[in-house]
Amino acid sequence: MRFNQLPDTNRSGLYTLPAEHFSTLSDSIPAGFVFREVRLDTCTDAAAVLLRLGETLDFPEWYGANFDALNDCLTDPDWQPAPGHILAIGGLATLRHDDPEGFATLIEVLLAAAEERRHAGQPFWLLIDTPARGVPAFLAA
Repeated sequence: MRFNQLPDTNRSGLYTLPAEHFSTLSDSIPAGFVFREVRLDTCTDAAAVLLRLGETLDFPEWYGANFDALNDCLTDPDWQPAPGHILAIGGLATLRHDDPEGFATLIEVLLAAAEERRHAGQPFWLLIDTPARGVPAFLAA
């Protein structure tokens, strides 16, 4: 699987991608891009997901582990400065099953953050392994 579109800011955003393809992303990451993979399989509610995201993504001390703080960190150009970002988030099926409202809110925040980064001209790819309403499948070349 090839991921040629990753440098393209206009195509960046939130997409679904089966988790088995996360490991092949590393071969296609453009120079200087930040790539992080987060596993959330054991997180059964939004609070646990927000904590794990903060820990794994090295958010700043002020991160309050809530949805507003998540949006603030993801859209902050000073967080992990780089020409582009690729975040692969796996294991969201547990959250979708156990906390559907938290899952829906998380998807809204991820969509908003990706859109804000795209409008700022920064490639920002959020790839999740769990289908969600309004989130298209990532189509690799």
